[in-house]
Amino acid sequence: MKESEAVELKRSLADLKDGLISIAAILNKHGAGELWFGVKNTGAAVGLDVTEKTLRDLSQAVAAHIEPKIFPHISLETLTGKPCVKVAFTGKERPYFAYGRAYMRVADEDRQISAKELESMILAKNREAIRWDNQPCKIASKDLNERKIRDFVKRAGLVWDNVTNVL
Repeated sequence: MKESEAVELKRSLADLKDGLISIAAILNKHGAGELWFGVKNTGAAVGLDVTEKTLRDLSQAVAAHIEPKIFPHISLETLTGKPCVKVAFTGKERPYFAYGRAYMRVADEDRQISAKELESMILAKNREAIRWDNQPCKIASKDLNERKIRDFVKRAGLVWDNVTNVL
């Protein structure tokens, strides 16, 4: 196992904050990934003392510090005979924030997203919702040109009823 754009390895839970930042960065780049505790960045398992409380505290930290909320699968795994914690996560609600800041995964490191990059990400996410043809029209149907609407209906091969029904 080794670190990549979608996998982050942490030696211990002392690196929890950096791990949560990595989750947000990976989600913003790939939408899914894994975070492992108890594994050196070389891929060698060192293990952890893990209890149910450890897993619960980790779950609560994810819930408290990552927005929008995600619901990762947190499990105790054994690597080369040593207990490690695997956090598998997915999300489709970009951008994700850890501790109030947005990050992007680049190779095996996490970089804070600039204001311009964040703006582009939000616009891309909402592009469909803000298209001009999805916006409500503020013109009353009585003020529309009925002749042009009839011409369009005829060219489209549709059946004419009245302006309101056709629209």
